[in-house]
Amino acid sequence: MVTLTRIEDESQQKPEQKVFGAAEEDTGSESEIDSEDEFDENETFLQRFEALKDMILPEQRQYIVSTYNSVYSSAATLANKLGNGLWIATSSALILGVPLALGIFGETQLHEMEKEMQLQQGSNDLLAAGTGDATNKAQ
Repeated sequence: MVTLTRIEDESQQKPEQKVFGAAEEDTGSESEIDSEDEFDENETFLQRFEALKDMILPEQRQYIVSTYNSVYSSAATLANKLGNGLWIATSSALILGVPLALGIFGETQLHEMEKEMQLQQGSNDLLAAGTGDATNKAQ
């Protein structure tokens, strides 16, 4: 585990003493140094992003990290529970639903076959009755 310690800047603790004659020279050299520090062409986005952590106090960083970790663990637990529930629901639907669907499909086919047989038997009866009438008329 990394321990963060806060180090006070010495320039903030001691007030600056300006000499009237040297003030103009110091200001010029400081602005040149500041402008060089602000823009570095070789600096990557990741390095700039990492430099931003110095703007946040260690206590606030710790709070942010702990909040992030708790939200992450809660989301991971929720996702795990939802995944388990989805697995149970899907497997139950397959185990119970597929045989039920096959049974219903079989019953439907059986009813259709019975209707076809009845229609075929009815048409055979009509044909048989029609041939019997034709032989009676011929006599």
